[in-house]
Amino acid sequence: MNPTAPRSARNRPALCATALLFLAGLHGLAAAQAARVCEHDAAVTERFIPVEMLTGLPLPGARELRFAEVDRSYPFIDVLPDGQLGQGDVRLKGPTKYTGYAGKEFEVYERSVPRAAERVALTPDSTAIGRVWDQRFGNAYNEGKFPVGLWQQGQKRSYDTLYGQRSAVSSIEIEKLSCTYDGVAESLQYRWRTNNGVDYGYIYAPGRGVVQVFTYKGGR
Repeated sequence: MNPTAPRSARNRPALCATALLFLAGLHGLAAAQAARVCEHDAAVTERFIPVEMLTGLPLPGARELRFAEVDRSYPFIDVLPDGQLGQGDVRLKGPTKYTGYAGKEFEVYERSVPRAAERVALTPDSTAIGRVWDQRFGNAYNEGKFPVGLWQQGQKRSYDTLYGQRSAVSSIEIEKLSCTYDGVAESLQYRWRTNNGVDYGYIYAPGRGVVQVFTYKGGR
């Protein structure tokens, strides 16, 4: 260091380092606030999950699976494989009718996410909602991607699925049947996988829809 340099010049490197540490601390704090934990309510072991958990509409009083009218967009947090936090938006509109696999007619919601535009419908056994069309591969059939109806804590269900001309097995596993996310009780956390390695986790909150996505291994 030049002993004849002005004091302000001699202190500048230290001030820069302090500022960088302060900004890094703010970034870490923001990340910690964004990547929330859904606090598990272990007392809930069985639950009826309505379609409104997916759409973010008010939860119904009756145990029924109904595609109510919706037209909304909302943000979610994406926890990436390297731990970094991303953000995206969901656009959900419907219901409408769609003729898809083997000429079957489905009642669908049109759903847009950062990776694709989709149409989603109930599975034939009415235990889940999944894609019946995706702009990346066309029609799909019997995909279980969002649980609906009666589920139990820790339960896993698998679905023989067609994605275009490709056969696969999609599965849903309940991680937290009821949990509190960002102060919202009766939220839901589960894992969704396919047997070709695609692996995601989701948290849905009543009145909000999907609030957090965990991208463990991305894919279609």
